[in-house]
Amino acid sequence: SSSVVVVVVVVDDGGRGPERAPSRAVSRGADAALEASAGTRADQIGRSVGTRTARRTRACMHGASVRDVVAVAARGANSWRLRRRLRLRRRRLCATRVARARGQPRDDRIVLQRVRVSAASLARVGASTATSATLARGVGLSLSSLCVRMRRGADAVGCSGGGEKRARAARASAGAGMRFVAASAGASDDAVEKKMTIVDVKCTASEQAVFDTLLEVVEHFKLNVTLRVAGGWVRDKLIGRESDDIDIALDTMLGKEFADKVNEYLTSQGVETKGIGVIQSNPEQSKHLETATMRVRDVWLDLVNLRSESYAEDSRIPEMEFGTAKDDAFRRDLTINALFYNINERKVEDFTESGVKDLERGVVRTPLPPRTTFLDDPLRILRAIRFAARFGFAVQDDIKHAASDVEVQDALRHKVSRERFGKEVLGMMKGRSPADAVSLMTAFKITPIVLFVPTQSVVDAITENADRLSMYLMRCAERAVDDIPSSSTWLDDENKVWLYLAAWLAPYRALESEGKKGKKVPAVGDMISNALKLRSKDAETAAHVHESMKIAKDVLLAKADGFSRLDAGLALRKMGPTWRLACLLQSLVDQVPGMNDERIPEWGAAYAMDPTSVDADVARRVEDGVEAAVRTFETIERRVTELSLNECWDLKPPVTGQDVMAALNITKGGPQLKAWIDKSIEWVLENPRMTTEECVQRIKAES
Repeated sequence: SSSVVVVVVVVDDGGRGPERAPSRAVSRGADAALEASAGTRADQIGRSVGTRTARRTRACMHGASVRDVVAVAARGANSWRLRRRLRLRRRRLCATRVARARGQPRDDRIVLQRVRVSAASLARVGASTATSATLARGVGLSLSSLCVRMRRGADAVGCSGGGEKRARAARASAGAGMRFVAASAGASDDAVEKKMTIVDVKCTASEQAVFDTLLEVVEHFKLNVTLRVAGGWVRDKLIGRESDDIDIALDTMLGKEFADKVNEYLTSQGVETKGIGVIQSNPEQSKHLETATMRVRDVWLDLVNLRSESYAEDSRIPEMEFGTAKDDAFRRDLTINALFYNINERKVEDFTESGVKDLERGVVRTPLPPRTTFLDDPLRILRAIRFAARFGFAVQDDIKHAASDVEVQDALRHKVSRERFGKEVLGMMKGRSPADAVSLMTAFKITPIVLFVPTQSVVDAITENADRLSMYLMRCAERAVDDIPSSSTWLDDENKVWLYLAAWLAPYRALESEGKKGKKVPAVGDMISNALKLRSKDAETAAHVHESMKIAKDVLLAKADGFSRLDAGLALRKMGPTWRLACLLQSLVDQVPGMNDERIPEWGAAYAMDPTSVDADVARRVEDGVEAAVRTFETIERRVTELSLNECWDLKPPVTGQDVMAALNITKGGPQLKAWIDKSIEWVLENPRMTTEECVQRIKAES
């Protein structure tokens, strides 16, 4: 027959690396299986997809059936859509192994982290929705693209037997995009499906040792105090996560007083003690409680008293009083953070009667009316955003209205220090979905406050359309990162922060702020350094990524599959190690529909807010644009690797100043010295095998 059947063997080694080739007999068995499936001879298949030995080895390494690892296509292995399907097939194969072992959640999480498998893949092979969502969140996967995939392929998601009902449940569990629920508990119960599986609190050996020590202190001094762990540690334990954020709440003592007792007791037992740190209260900055910090048996603890507050008639600053655990719970930021673990009685206490339920159903809610909670400490607006984005939770409707209140926003602007703004924003950028966080900031209309700098032209530029561009680019960047297999090797926490800071602040990349002594500085750097008080390195890198986007557009993207080694090398030396961030963002700006419009279209803003809420045609258009951008990015990345230009920005000149002066027979340096050294770098970029002696000879010849 003249037709050619292309058989592609898809493998995934789960991060294990190369393995020893199987025996000849096993290889022959794999050949027979492949031949039977494809209806053609194994050696003919081998010619299509690589050497026969390599194909046999890959098939047998995984013991996979042909149904799992063989795809027959007539369009050729170079087809973009085929290669995309093959990547999805590889993920499904890994998910199959995970699903078979889902009785071992710890092992599941390890496999998920290695193969970057999504909850969609788990759903396709029959894993329960709860398992899929929990495991995906457990490794911090961004699920924005997952939601769109599942929305487009509901039948595929439901193919394991659950049908459309399973698909709907999987979409709800993914939590990508911004969702609001009604304020009443009853309404949210109907609107939000179960999202988290609540488990018993299990203390580690070191945690139990610390708690036992604290109880011994209480017994030794006959203290009338109940010890409770408050907040995040309890929340994380209830959903099966570990936490080192242990806050001890005391009902009858100040934190410093109890810390002194702890050290006194440890000293009497011959145990080495550490110093006690004290963070003073500052009500004007909404820091209401004095906090003592100490280390007990190598575990850090924060100790603080439970509080209740009252206000004088002529003051907005509350007067702190000792309170009950219930008083304290209702003064906290969110119900999911208002849970206590009673160390004395070894039980969880939910005084708001909503914390466990909200945690299970995935709802961000305030214990008191949101306006009251936010006026108590306006930073809680940003904390609500961070936790909603971190867990993919829905947000109580009243929170949105309260966050937009004029008095609340005035308090946010004047009562919260810039350092506290920066700490929360940094947590958002490192979290599960920075795009969800920015979408919520946009919905709450607080971007002008968060990014405030004194330069009026920059203030005027923070508009609704700028907000739309920010969240649209961030949503597409999340989607793209999920589809780039190599991202796990270069997108560490630091690069992730820089990528999403650059995406968030992209609308302002052409603006300048008034710096010291009237000097013009990039507005983006000003926002990061002064509005958020983040590191100078963060400010400089984000601004540099924006500058590099133009270089990427002019040099790398213009000839993605055909740029020369010299042109690419010179461009990469200017862009530096963050070149991938610039290339990815510029590819998205160029190829995602609506991204370059003078005003971001309504459908683009809707997709950015919640990818699952838009029409299928809109989702398809955006996805096609993101896929095109990813395709361009991967072409550039592959070309850079082929040209051996990775880390070329660290390339040292092949000649020194003395070499150049000797070649030119001069005794003093000058501008020509630098020009020849720069020229020598260009020669080496053109010909990486060029030696110092050859460079010297060329300088002599061309001088």
